[in-house]
Amino acid sequence: MENVTLRKLNEADRESFFEMSRDFYSCGAAHAPIPEENRINFFKEALSGGLINGYIIECDGETAGYALVAYYSSQEYGGKIALFDELYIKPEMRGRGIGKKVFEFVESSGAVACRLEVESTNTRALKLYRELGYKEFGYIQMSKKLK
Repeated sequence: MENVTLRKLNEADRESFFEMSRDFYSCGAAHAPIPEENRINFFKEALSGGLINGYIIECDGETAGYALVAYYSSQEYGGKIALFDELYIKPEMRGRGIGKKVFEFVESSGAVACRLEVESTNTRALKLYRELGYKEFGYIQMSKKLK
């Protein structure tokens, strides 16, 4: 297994993160492309570390992708929940066990449960998540854009 590490996102990662984010939002893993302004505003928030933790994933010293993880408390689960907002592995780095290492890292964060979203057409990700023991909910997730 290759040496996989996660480190906090920093200002020097801006262009690399933006490039990977653009690919994430255009490859079918996400619902739809996003405006560049959203990416810029989000990056500022991620650097603050207040609401979300941004990580750069490195494999043998090379940037392999990124993970965005938000933490919140849940009465239902009785503690801290880790919510995978985004997980992106560069296409040329996929199939090397990197995603599994990212899950190990987040699952060892002290959270009592992990949650995630996945597009129903992202069969590769669905296969990994199911292999890792993630289960689908029997309810519909909804949202309302406020701005």
